Amino acid sequence: MALLLLCGCRKKADDLCIDGDLGTYRLKSVRKLPAGCEAHYADPQGRRARVRVIPGGSVQRPDGGVAFPFEKHTVYSLRQPDGVRVVWHKGDLVVDMFLQGLAVPQGAVLRAYLFRYRSDVTEDVEMAKAEVDQLKETSRRRPKDSAVHLELARKYRKLNDTVMATQEYHIAVDADRSCYDCYLEMGTLYFELKHWDLSIRALRRAAALRPREPRPALLLGDVYYHVHNGQEARRAYTLALKLGLGGDEKKRVEGRLSELKNGKYMIEVMPGAHDRSKDD
Repeated sequence: MALLLLCGCRKKADDLCIDGDLGTYRLKSVRKLPAGCEAHYADPQGRRARVRVIPGGSVQRPDGGVAFPFEKHTVYSLRQPDGVRVVWHKGDLVVDMFLQGLAVPQGAVLRAYLFRYRSDVTEDVEMAKAEVDQLKETSRRRPKDSAVHLELARKYRKLNDTVMATQEYHIAVDADRSCYDCYLEMGTLYFELKHWDLSIRALRRAAALRPREPRPALLLGDVYYHVHNGQEARRAYTLALKLGLGGDEKKRVEGRLSELKNGKYMIEVMPGAHDRSKDD
């Protein structure tokens, strides 16, 4: 199947990106980066796929990303508001992909790049399992150490064990109510699990601990946007920009604010999505 997907590619000898159509995805552009390349594809429904191939780098699991099995490979997956980000490495070469309109890693673009650059993430996952065992032993000796439980939560998230990750985040904040990272990551996890009220509660606590940080406001805006509470989403996004949000996230937020100012989600609020976090 992968061979069929690669059929017709016009790859140049010095190109790292696949310069051709992949399944139903049509190549839109390929450009060289200072290190590596970037390719854009789109399917007949208009869903985009963006791929960056970067040599000589080191893979960084996206914050909140989890190990995800795809066919015979393992990649890091991070659900985003309008798609999914997929990251893996082959040796010191990193592939960073965004697939619009998809909830999980799948499809022709992913399959083609994994055929070309087989993922080494499986070894990372095995290492994470060994680290979990070590941290569990440490936590038995230091049960009140918030930092140990925070690291355990992160390892469980990396292994896509959301139940154990949630448990460890709660143990971490019980041990240290001032743990900003604990609340921020817990709120992000609850967002991914669609536990809206729990996400709001944790993110509000993170915002209270570091009122000058834009990240909690950004994530609160995303939660409210997803539950169609336009007024609260607009307030949170505006605050995130005021606090110095930058880069691609700034552009995304500005686009959503434009939609909200034009009336999107200003009336409809999904049942069960009311903010009950003020009881904290």
